[in-house]
Amino acid sequence: MPDNQILTADLPAHVPGELVCEDYPFIMGANTAENPFRTMVPALHDGPDLIYSTNFYPGFQPAWIPRRLETVQALYMDTEHFSSAAFSPYPQLIGEDWSLVPVEIDPPAHATYRALLNPLFTPARLRGLEDRVREAARDTIAKFKDDGECEFMHAFALRFPIIVFLDLMGLPRDRMEQFLEWEFMLLHSLDIEDLAKGARLSVDYLREVIEERRKNPVDDLVSLAVTATADGRKLNDNELIGLCFNLFIGGLDTVSTNIAWQIRHLAEHPEDQRRLRADPSLIPAAIEEMYRRYAAVTTFRTCIKQTVLHGVTIMPGDKIAMPTTLANTDPAAWERPFEVDFNRAPRHITFAYGVHRCVGAPLARRESVIAIEELLAAIPEFSTAEGEALITELGPILQPKNLPLVWGGQRSRRAAAAVEPQPANLPQSGGQRLEGTIAEVTGFLAARLGSMEPFGKVIAMHLDGHELLLDGTANPPKLVTATDQKPDVTVRAALKDFVAILNKEMNPQLAMVKGKLKVRGDITSVMALTKLL
Repeated sequence: MPDNQILTADLPAHVPGELVCEDYPFIMGANTAENPFRTMVPALHDGPDLIYSTNFYPGFQPAWIPRRLETVQALYMDTEHFSSAAFSPYPQLIGEDWSLVPVEIDPPAHATYRALLNPLFTPARLRGLEDRVREAARDTIAKFKDDGECEFMHAFALRFPIIVFLDLMGLPRDRMEQFLEWEFMLLHSLDIEDLAKGARLSVDYLREVIEERRKNPVDDLVSLAVTATADGRKLNDNELIGLCFNLFIGGLDTVSTNIAWQIRHLAEHPEDQRRLRADPSLIPAAIEEMYRRYAAVTTFRTCIKQTVLHGVTIMPGDKIAMPTTLANTDPAAWERPFEVDFNRAPRHITFAYGVHRCVGAPLARRESVIAIEELLAAIPEFSTAEGEALITELGPILQPKNLPLVWGGQRSRRAAAAVEPQPANLPQSGGQRLEGTIAEVTGFLAARLGSMEPFGKVIAMHLDGHELLLDGTANPPKLVTATDQKPDVTVRAALKDFVAILNKEMNPQLAMVKGKLKVRGDITSVMALTKLL
């Protein structure tokens, strides 16, 4: 079946075909050696105000993507038609039902949690943290400042926010490597089982910390959450996990990403670096403009009541992205949107907008300011190293994978490790090769299912006009000709591509990224499919 026929079969009736985008670039698992802010972001602004990506939502599901600042701001405020609930896959992956607090909570309950959290990030409390945050920055920089070079992501950008997070949460700094491993599983692995494992390990650890703070509260954020009251009561276990997990996710990857893009900009624009060195008082204003230009995060909403957006019907259940990357560079909202102007004083939405504006934004800002102040004070003028590709991960957030820096007269690093964009297909070791007939595929799947435990899902596969039904509720799972159950997962692919996946010549997750394997179903259903493949 040609790719356009696969697409048409999956397209809901209310989605105009001319708005469909199968190659939206910022997909989990994709990466590039281009600077996406220089090439991909301006190109996206040449299209319509609203597009429909076939695989942008977590689990490679479809989502609407607006690009106008005023549209995204309106979506943040429209709680009648859109809900922020349950856009994170982590609770579902481990069979739990908590929500990220407060980002997945809708009004009016959101106000209760917000009131509880606001005291954790007051100016007075942040002033009390200033010395610890600055000490963390200096200690991290001291490890490489005399080397004349560093790979900035691993030397500073990923480590500094974790030190701050561990200190705020009252956790030992010697757990840093463990948190880095969990962070990679949660936010950078293409393997859904890795995502689930990372979620389980981090949630179990946070539960241990919460229980310990109940018994022995100290001066940290977990103790404040455990002892605080909301509407006259203490938070329950699910609320505490949702709060602590949100602090974990929000306090690490986004801060690392923001600092990395800010330092990359200064490395590639020496005139801006020199300006901040000459007058460090400009750093806070410069950071606000770089927050605008290099906004890297997209969250999601779910439509809960039919509405119209840019003349297009949005139906209940539709997912809609909140792309700060596009909103902050909207040519209709900003003059010279793709230029960095330290005098701009932008009112950006990098930290969201309205009631969902990030409660930790003041701390994130201080981390960025302190990081740049200390780096400029400790290291002479730096630049990106020659001869090394700068790779950017394009999803779920736009994060530099590496950032090689040199200073003190060096132009390249002495022992640079090569980093390349992820290939479209990752060969894996496999067994007997299939030649490509539907009979072979049927036989392979029947044998594979017979060796598996039940996975509780019914999968409908459409391969070049052939339909296969896989009943994962049976013990053992099996191929069937009909079932009374509605399929939990619908899979569409060209037979040759599916055979390549079975032969381990094409990675199934990357096949989803490239649109060669189209899967419809929730993320647990996608997880069941990846176990099969």
